[in-house]
Amino acid sequence: MEKKCFVRVTFCLIMAMMLVTGLNGTSYAAAKITVRIVAAWPKAAQFETQQFVSVIESMQKEADQKYPGQIYFDFKGAGEVIPTQQQVEALRSGMVDMILTAASYYTSIMPEVDVMSLSVMKPWEERQAGVYDYLEKLHNAKANAHFMSRLGSGDLFHIFLAKQIQKIDDFKGMKIRVSPTHIPFIRSLGAEPVVTPPAEIYTAMERSVVSGYVQPVASIRTMGLLPVTKYMVRPGFYIPTIMVLVNLDFWKKLPDPLKDFMNEGFKKGERTVMAAYEKKMQTELEAFKKAGVTIIQLSPAEAKKFSKMAEDGMMETVLKKAPEEGKRLYEMVTKK
Repeated sequence: MEKKCFVRVTFCLIMAMMLVTGLNGTSYAAAKITVRIVAAWPKAAQFETQQFVSVIESMQKEADQKYPGQIYFDFKGAGEVIPTQQQVEALRSGMVDMILTAASYYTSIMPEVDVMSLSVMKPWEERQAGVYDYLEKLHNAKANAHFMSRLGSGDLFHIFLAKQIQKIDDFKGMKIRVSPTHIPFIRSLGAEPVVTPPAEIYTAMERSVVSGYVQPVASIRTMGLLPVTKYMVRPGFYIPTIMVLVNLDFWKKLPDPLKDFMNEGFKKGERTVMAAYEKKMQTELEAFKKAGVTIIQLSPAEAKKFSKMAEDGMMETVLKKAPEEGKRLYEMVTKK
């Protein structure tokens, strides 16, 4: 019995490694260097992943011209390959070479990255201001990762509801689905945060397990959430912090020309993704109106209070866990 169990477990581990590393006789035959990539969210359901894949596909076309046969960007998939919450650890260990993830998924090892949600800069401005250099130092030391890019901006998180509110006090007692990053702020509103995987939001809303949820505007329709959404609260808060990270050991071994190529590719990608977000926002808000979603705009006084509560909730949590790094990062990203 024990022998059969051992054989079964060993077989499962081998199959999992084959899925990730692509040991099927094709991945490594296609190029000398293969970049094994996973994303936090599936391409079919998440605008952020769609944009990321678009960037690496564009880079692949360029690489085929400039460095034929030298590099292959192998996008494996998302949580079906490696569970979202385990992807940073998989990157750290070298199981994969690159990931697309959110800051909230690795605050257990780097709580300070949540501060990037408060940035008033565009990605290329952060590069110029030295933010990327500081993030590189932190990721090297704490996650065995090279910080490649903050790929995405122009969107904000919003609270979407099944019932109407008029003021902040109306949130009291509500159950609202959140990501870990949002918990302190939602609690400060008097609501009860509920953490679930994104794929479970629809069912939670449909069954009235929660009265609302927090998501970026760009992902609502692709996630199929419009049928259970009646209201969108403004102002928004927190920039979705979409990070591209590369295993540090893998990065160090890359030839300098390929490092330069990837750096330039993501520099270009940051601008194309920003433009895509800006266009997407206009399209989505129009679609919301057509679907009957009502925009609730808090009064100027309430909106100011709401925004301050969001920032205070974020910084209070971060500074308890990473006071030095959190303070420095906040000063860097909020000063233009």
